[in-house]
Amino acid sequence: MKQFKYRALVRLDPAGGGIGSPPLPATGGRVVVRAQHHDSHRYKIFGALVNTVHGETLRPADHSVQMTVSVSGDDASDYLEPGDSFVLWRGHDIGQGVISRRLFFWADAP
Repeated sequence: MKQFKYRALVRLDPAGGGIGSPPLPATGGRVVVRAQHHDSHRYKIFGALVNTVHGETLRPADHSVQMTVSVSGDDASDYLEPGDSFVLWRGHDIGQGVISRRLFFWADAP
């Protein structure tokens, strides 16, 4: 399976939309990324790991923060490339982001 790592500008929703605890640990964590296909415009979800850049602390709603977004999926580049928007999900939508650049791509050995 192919692995992709992106840099993105992400803004979290206020306190997880008011549901329960904060949506993510202070500097990131595991999430699901929902993104739209470039041609078909259908949505797909990808398991992802998000981390803040330079250890910046996440603060919902009051600002956007640069994050690295690492996703797995053979067709992830059909959904996520520079300029594409996406949604972060952890049981419910917790934020939105825009890909600014792709940092790495690698494929696992068969």
